[in-house]
Amino acid sequence: MSGNDSRRDLFALVASGDSDGAAYVSLIIERIVQDGPTFNPTALVLVPTREMAIQVHETIFQLSSRGTVASVLGVYEGKPITSQIGPLKHGVDIVVGTPGRILEHVKLKTLRIEQLKMLVLNQTDEMLDLGLVKEIETIVRETPKTRQTLLFSSTASPRILSLARKHLREPELIGIEPDEYDSIPVPETPDTDSVNLYFGVGKGAGVTPRDLVGAITNDGGLSGEQIGEIKIKQNFSLVAVPTEEAEGLLRKLRTSLIKGRKTKIRLERFQSKDKRSGGDSPGSST
Repeated sequence: MSGNDSRRDLFALVASGDSDGAAYVSLIIERIVQDGPTFNPTALVLVPTREMAIQVHETIFQLSSRGTVASVLGVYEGKPITSQIGPLKHGVDIVVGTPGRILEHVKLKTLRIEQLKMLVLNQTDEMLDLGLVKEIETIVRETPKTRQTLLFSSTASPRILSLARKHLREPELIGIEPDEYDSIPVPETPDTDSVNLYFGVGKGAGVTPRDLVGAITNDGGLSGEQIGEIKIKQNFSLVAVPTEEAEGLLRKLRTSLIKGRKTKIRLERFQSKDKRSGGDSPGSST
């Protein structure tokens, strides 16, 4: 991408694990140099896991002349959220993080993305497999429509294409022909009633979304695309699944092991009246 093309949206099919930062960091740095630094982030990079956030953060840091051209901050689970608020308040050019933790900061107003210029969705297929589509959609809604969006995926599944068609504007295509891209039907995604499965383990046991998704897909037979919002509290976790699949999943998950041990799994008994609550009770949400 060069000239005006450097500001076009991009949809790229890449080999799994290839989109590690080098493919787009030069575009981010070029944008910061051309437009000048701003107090709020110029670019936000969403990745599926903490490990990937660390890897991409390091790549961007190294390719941005060891931090002398642009400042970059990693925002992900596994570190106290309070440790990330200070750097965000002082201003940072590039934020790399996982959708769950990024969304926490957006809700707290400690991360302002309403003036964002570039949004990178890295390993998008893996993020959808982890059930993070709602978090991604919520984050995207908070960004300006004038942003540049770069979407990387190792597959062109209907859900990936739906996300690309919805949020990208006349993107440059890499790895897929324009006729093929335009001709692939994008099915309507109907609203599906969902219910939360309660797992009696949480952050205190080191549980991650991958652990919960793995149990539900491997033992329960539910596809990753059917899994909704995942909430991990200190002592328990909640996973949204289609209502019509819930009873069958409970039967199949009776012998499942989470983090190598058997855990209590049931339907959530209580519903929160205030979905904005951050309380650590089975009916609350983040």
